[in-house]
Amino acid sequence: MKEKSMKEREDREAIIYVAAAVPFLLWRLLLAYLRMRSRASKEGRLFYAALLRDGVPREQARELADMYSSSISLTQMIKEMRLFTS
Repeated sequence: MKEKSMKEREDREAIIYVAAAVPFLLWRLLLAYLRMRSRASKEGRLFYAALLRDGVPREQARELADMYSSSISLTQMIKEMRLFTS
């Protein structure tokens, strides 16, 4: 009986520990995502400039650069994660 109550206590402590760590982990993930988006945006601008320099028409260059920089999408990442959760 003592072992069972000790095990239950350890389980509760583990749950509390994990629950306390979740907000921190979510914050870190959010920051990492925002940094990744910022870098993609910067790289998209550089890609656009390179396309223009190489003679690609502005409209086409803008479309390609937008596709390039929008490839990092949180909603798309979540949709892809559903494959692993279902």
